[in-house]
Amino acid sequence: MISDMHVHTRWSSDSIVPVEEQIERAIGLGMKQICITDHQDFDAPAFPPDYFTFLIDDRGDDKAIQAYMDKLISVREKYRDKIEALLGIELGMQNHLVEKLTDFAARFPLDFIIGSTHTFQGMDAEDKRHYDGVDVEEAVRLYFQEELENIKGFRGFDVAGHMDFILRYAPGANEKFTYTKYADILDEILKELINSGRGIECNTSKFKAKNMTNPNMDIIRRYVQLGGEIITFGSDAHVSSRIGEGFREVGEMVKDCGLKYYTVFRQHKPIFQKI
Repeated sequence: MISDMHVHTRWSSDSIVPVEEQIERAIGLGMKQICITDHQDFDAPAFPPDYFTFLIDDRGDDKAIQAYMDKLISVREKYRDKIEALLGIELGMQNHLVEKLTDFAARFPLDFIIGSTHTFQGMDAEDKRHYDGVDVEEAVRLYFQEELENIKGFRGFDVAGHMDFILRYAPGANEKFTYTKYADILDEILKELINSGRGIECNTSKFKAKNMTNPNMDIIRRYVQLGGEIITFGSDAHVSSRIGEGFREVGEMVKDCGLKYYTVFRQHKPIFQKI
């Protein structure tokens, strides 16, 4: 079973699931690894309120982060004979936070960091105000432009999370998406990741509900054409029943794009495993 590298728990304010429950589900599925990657979005827009900050302390200060780290280290030891529980985090990227994110990434002994662009133009991508009376194609382009700036600015992450995140929320954007519409900027994003030794995530959280992956398979196919090799699988599960959701089917789709291996990360080093 493909290992899940994007999982949330009660340490994210949008989940109430204990860390142990997520790990035990992964063991039951026969995974060799699982990575807990709870949210930390500094300066998150207030939509929805406190959505991406640590549950225990929404300031995300060292006390709260250290408590999170201590918990992950504890469960890693508890389950060490059954599964490798990796220490991760999902950092929300915004260009004005580059210095803060860089400092944060250097201070904690994490195995894996997902760099995600959840916001653009100062609002969450889920915020419908983005799309009122606005050309959706232009909104998508603005999102990708901001994501490119984030990826160029903050280099302390291992893979770009759900890199076409906006396609989940911009009305009709997923249905009308073609790579050629945004090829110039998407190529630049992918080349920046490849040339800097970083990778992409294949996020399956909307596979069953919307028959979509993030990113779109055309983006993954182009990533491979450009020489990209590093890809992780993430369910983005906030409840245990969704751990590894869609991995079998999506794994075959990724192989059709030309990748035979996926990656897990230990101390920020990619480890390649057969899909």
